[in-house]
Amino acid sequence: MGRTIKLLLYFFAYQLAFMGVAICGYMWYHHTFELPKTPDSLYTNLIMLAQVLSTAAVGIHLLAGKYVGLDRKTWGYHCSPKLLVTSVIFILAMGFWTNYFNELADLPNNMEAAFDMMMHHPLGIVAIVIMAPLVEELLFRGAIQGHLLRTWKHPAGAIVLSSLIFGLVHGNWVQAPFAFVTGLALGWMYYRTGSLLPGILMHFVNNSAAVIAFLSADDPNATMVSTYGATGAALMAAGGFVLTVLCVLFIQKKLVPQPASWHQPAQAETIEIEDQTLSTQTHSHNENI
Repeated sequence: MGRTIKLLLYFFAYQLAFMGVAICGYMWYHHTFELPKTPDSLYTNLIMLAQVLSTAAVGIHLLAGKYVGLDRKTWGYHCSPKLLVTSVIFILAMGFWTNYFNELADLPNNMEAAFDMMMHHPLGIVAIVIMAPLVEELLFRGAIQGHLLRTWKHPAGAIVLSSLIFGLVHGNWVQAPFAFVTGLALGWMYYRTGSLLPGILMHFVNNSAAVIAFLSADDPNATMVSTYGATGAALMAAGGFVLTVLCVLFIQKKLVPQPASWHQPAQAETIEIEDQTLSTQTHSHNENI
């Protein structure tokens, strides 16, 4: 848990540092200690740039600090084209029933203004569609869940904890349950395949679909029920759930019958040293004979 807490502190520290620089830069430029009640173009540009740079800094830190490896196994293990296509169908199907239940819960959206700002800014879209899928998978799946899978006895605990953190870090009541459930799917996929690529692709498709739906909708606040009716929305949710289950079974039975091998490197090194020591002792004993 110590490593998990440390990584989360890094994550928030980079965000605070870059946002702080952006806000201070705005105040210095306007010679004021007050922020605009209605964000102007300069303030919006600085905040969006800070968001992209802070996310990039987290990714660089994870790779430079070797919290996530760049080896072929981490990025290409069990990554057949059939698996990648199935993972896309998997996450799109999930979107139907998770959005449906999220709308029924009617949770408060305390970040609506910030979300709207990002959706209408090129850098905001870059942050949502490109930076978030890449860096969040590096952090929550690769660095946090990967470490827990190697050190904990029960994979389910590692998947649930990393998903719970993933949901809470979004800092928005309306996003947290959806992010948690999506995190479970991403975490299961990472556990099953041992590769970050399917999860990154799923995350990319999920976020891209959200952006496209928001920008193309006549009413961004429209719900599935208001658009398709109560019966239509329920049927879409049910169909999406059935398709989700079928994707899980297909991946588990046909594409990746056995989960990836998760082990603790330190333990492997200890075993190797013990084997070498035993071999040396045996050799010495034979010489004495």
